[in-house]
Parts: sequence; structure tokens; C-alpha cells
Amino acid sequence: MSFEAAQSDLVGAVEAAAALWVGPPALLIEYPNRRLVDVDRQPDPYVCVEVEFFDGGQISMGASKWVEEVGTLTLVVHTKVDGGWALARRIMDHFTPHVELKNFTVARTRAARAARSQERRGWNCTPLVVPVWFHRLVS
Repeated sequence: MSFEAAQSDLVGAVEAAAALWVGPPALLIEYPNRRLVDVDRQPDPYVCVEVEFFDGGQISMGASKWVEEVGTLTLVVHTKVDGGWALARRIMDHFTPHVELKNFTVARTRAARAARSQERRGWNCTPLVVPVWFHRLVS
């Protein structure tokens, strides 16, 4: 029950879902500090995946102190500007059942939410945000 284990759960779920994607087009997954997409040469589409932990709190008062860590799994679907929204929505529909309302080994997820799209450098960036949480024991 650690940050690393929770992140591994979530990344594993994303990779498993990506492996089940039936294109065309092929789908590339990008992670911060791991696999970076060259946006000037990248064919349509790709997905940026980020796991962030930003809050937590003590959930028990006994001799064993449990803490709940809270964060998000964010998948940002990138499709070319002027390419329409259908492909972005199809990719979001593909990933959603693989990552929302799940109990993984360590991490748990709540219902996914779509967020407002933004245009950046010729790409429509459409986020899918999944709240995540896990418990850890403080020794």
C-alpha cells in the first residue's frame, strides 16, 4: 500500500485497455518523464496519462493509523484540430470501463468525468478525469 503500488495499478489498467484498442488509427500512450510524443510528427491520435496524488487524511484513531491518499488518473485524448469530436469520444468510451469504479490491488477509482477540451498546438486535448484513492498504514 504505497504511492508506487497505486500508480502501478493505474498504469497497468491503462496499458491493458490500450492493448485492447481496435484501430485504426493506432493509439500511442504518453507518460510524463517516460515516453514523450513529438507533437510535430505524431499522427493522430495519442493519449497522455498522468497520475497525481494531492490530498489525504487520517481515517483511524486506533493503535494502527490508516491514512487515505486521494488523487486523480487523468487521460488527455489528443486529436487533430478540425478532425471532429467522434474519435476523441470513441477513445474516451474505450478507456472509461477499464478505469472507473474499479478496485485494483491497491488503488480504487470513482466515476470518470469528462472535462472541458482545449486546443494546443494544433491538437484538441480532451481530458477524462478519474478520482482515485487508496489506504496506507502509517507505522
